[in-house]
Amino acid sequence: MWWLGSFALVFLIGSYLLQILSKEDSLISDYHRFDAPKALTQFNLVDQHLNEINPGDFKGRWSLVFFGFTHCPDICPTTMSALNSVVEDLPSPPTVVMVTADPERDSPQVLKQYLFAFNESFKGLSGTSDNLNLLARQLGFAFRRIPGAVLGTYSVEHTNSIAVINPRAEYAGFFEITNEPRDILRIIQSFH
Repeated sequence: MWWLGSFALVFLIGSYLLQILSKEDSLISDYHRFDAPKALTQFNLVDQHLNEINPGDFKGRWSLVFFGFTHCPDICPTTMSALNSVVEDLPSPPTVVMVTADPERDSPQVLKQYLFAFNESFKGLSGTSDNLNLLARQLGFAFRRIPGAVLGTYSVEHTNSIAVINPRAEYAGFFEITNEPRDILRIIQSFH
């Protein structure tokens, strides 16, 4: 019967290792890579420096793109902090792009001040609702205003994913927003 105790111990150790390996593997599997990346089609936005931005501006390097807004109380600043902690130590980081889901309040100047608090290299895009929706549809993202408790106030509900744009300006995949920098780093390392 001694072998029963040994078997149980081996089973427990094996189960533990399987959980660790499964967890490590799942970090990469959270990145949903498309078999056939989709080329970005025409849109016209402006960055926080008033430069016009179109799909061609995404060529040449990897980009991480998400929709957010500067009045966001939690998800957006947490995401920006996590992204900053990852890219600041990479020798060739992807471009981080926050596209506003709140063009009424997020002017290029407001985006500039907001992004500066996280990382000077981050880009903020704004524009007309039509152009913002055009890009959002291409990335499968959605956003909408939600009335606040006080008359005249509102918040914005938005997709909690980060789009991955490859150096050919193609939508290559996406992953759910996470506040774990190591998860983001593993995904970025899988690009190459």
